[in-house]
Amino acid sequence: MPKVSQAHRQMRQQQILEAAWRCFDRGGVQATTMQDIIAESGLSASAMYRYFEDKEALIVAAITASLGALGKLLQPIFDDVAIPGPAELATRIAQRVDAFVASPGYDLRAIAIQGWGEAQHNDDVRAAISGFYAGFRDRLAVRVRAWQKAGVVPRSARALDIANVIQAVVLGHVVQGAILGDVDAGRIVRGLDGF
Repeated sequence: MPKVSQAHRQMRQQQILEAAWRCFDRGGVQATTMQDIIAESGLSASAMYRYFEDKEALIVAAITASLGALGKLLQPIFDDVAIPGPAELATRIAQRVDAFVASPGYDLRAIAIQGWGEAQHNDDVRAAISGFYAGFRDRLAVRVRAWQKAGVVPRSARALDIANVIQAVVLGHVVQGAILGDVDAGRIVRGLDGF
């Protein structure tokens, strides 16, 4: 049997993840079966199980892959020291998130909410999600400390508290987008400036 290249493996895994995201969006994470994902992917059951041993492994991989891709997309924003303050940072992050979730065939915002629900009873899912969000919050806190040194944010404020607020605004934006559908990242900067 010929050896499968790493590029081929990655392409197949992505094909399966895309199928899983479409199924999760249509029917929900809990209601989706491996048979649903196999049918959606167009692969055989034996091919599917070569990549993912069960639905739980697939759920964790789907969450890890989407959060990893989002993290890479957000990194340039964290690296941009010219961002003037929390409202602008939250807005830029929300804009990138909006671009990221605009995938044809499924709504990653709705799937994210389902993932948060899965994290309440699945330790592996919780570890994947909490690890990402703790790191996200820590990067925000680093930025807040830089603003404190520059006099943009009061030194008396706790950097982690401000980071929590920025993260809550961004996550709230995701939830509003999934539920209301009429969100605009520009509202973040206008709303926070309005305070």
